[in-house]
Amino acid sequence: MLLLLTLAAVGLFWLFLPFLPGLFLAVLLATATYPLYQRLTQRLSLRSDQAALIMTVLIFFLVVSPVLYLLSASAVMMVDVVGQLQNWFSGFESNAALNAALKTIINTFPLPDFLRDFLLEKAAGNQDVLIQGATNGLLFLFKGVTNNSLAFISSLVWVVFALFFFYRDGPQLVQKLRLLTPLPNHYDDFLLNRFAGLATVLTISTVSISMIQGISFATVTAFTDLPWFFLGVGLAVASFIPVLGGLIIWGPLSYYLVSTGREGLGLFLLFWGAIVNGFLIDNILRPVLIGRLSQWHTAEDPDDGLSALGHTLLTTLATFGGILHLGILGLFFGPVIAAMAIAVFELYEKINRDHLDRS
Repeated sequence: MLLLLTLAAVGLFWLFLPFLPGLFLAVLLATATYPLYQRLTQRLSLRSDQAALIMTVLIFFLVVSPVLYLLSASAVMMVDVVGQLQNWFSGFESNAALNAALKTIINTFPLPDFLRDFLLEKAAGNQDVLIQGATNGLLFLFKGVTNNSLAFISSLVWVVFALFFFYRDGPQLVQKLRLLTPLPNHYDDFLLNRFAGLATVLTISTVSISMIQGISFATVTAFTDLPWFFLGVGLAVASFIPVLGGLIIWGPLSYYLVSTGREGLGLFLLFWGAIVNGFLIDNILRPVLIGRLSQWHTAEDPDDGLSALGHTLLTTLATFGGILHLGILGLFFGPVIAAMAIAVFELYEKINRDHLDRS
C-alpha cells in the first residue's frame, strides 16, 4: 500500500508540475479571501457556485488584470525601444558622429574621470562591437521578457480557473486533507490554521501596500506629462518585492528627469519615492498593517503566532530566494515556504516538548 501511495503521489506531482505555481497562488488567494466569500454566501443568500463566481471575477479585476496590463504594455514598449535603437544606430553616417554621440551619453553619467576616460577610449575604437552588443542585448532581453510574460500569463489563467473551485469546494478539500494525513487532526489543524494565517496576512498586507504605493505614485505623476497610469501600475507590482521594490521604478525615472534638465520634477519624485513610498508606506505602514493583521488572526487562535512574517531579514531572503527559484510567483511562495518551515519546527517542539534538553 505504501508503494502504491508513493507511486500515486509521484505520478500526480509529475502530471501537475507545470500547473503547481499557479495552483499554489490560487490557494493563497482563496485562503486569504475566503472570509469574504463566506460573507457573500450568508448575507446575500447566494449559492456556493454564485458566490465563487463573484469572488473569482473580483480577484481577476483587482489582482490579475493590472498585472496583465503591465506585462502587455512592457512588451509593446520593449519592441518600440529595440526599433528606436536600431534606427538610432543606422542614422549615423560615420563613426565620428557615432563616437560623438557615445561621448555625450557617457558624459551624462556621474562617473570618476579615470572611468569616464576608459569608457571613451573603448567606445572610440569599438563602435561596431557596441552596436552589435547593444542590439543583441536588447533582443535577448525582449525574448526573455516575452517568454517569462507568456509563462506568467498562462499561470494567471490557471489561477483564475482554480479559484472558482477552491472557493466552492474548499471545506471538502480541507476535510479530505485532514483525513489522509498521518498526523492527528489537532496537529493538522495547527498547520492548516498557521497556513491560513500566513496566507491572509501576507496576501492582504502585500496587495494593500502595493495598491497604496501605486495609487500614491500615480497621483503625483498625474500632474505631469509622464505616463502616470503605467508608472502607478508598475510601481504597485514592483513594490511586491520588500525593501528594494519601488526603487526599481522611481530611481531610474528620477535620474532620467534630472539628466534631461528637469531637475525639479526629478528631485521631487526622488523625495516622494524615497520618503513617502519607501519610508512612510513601506517601512512604517507595512509593519503596522502586518502587526494588526497578525493580532487579528492570533485573537482567533492564541497559539497561532505569525511573528516570522514581521522579521525583515527572513522575509527579504525568502522573497528573493523564491524569485530566483520560481520567478515572479516566488514573491508569494518564498515567505510562505519559509514561515511554514518554521511552523513545522514549532510543531516538532510542541510534540516533543517533554524530551527536549532545555538546560
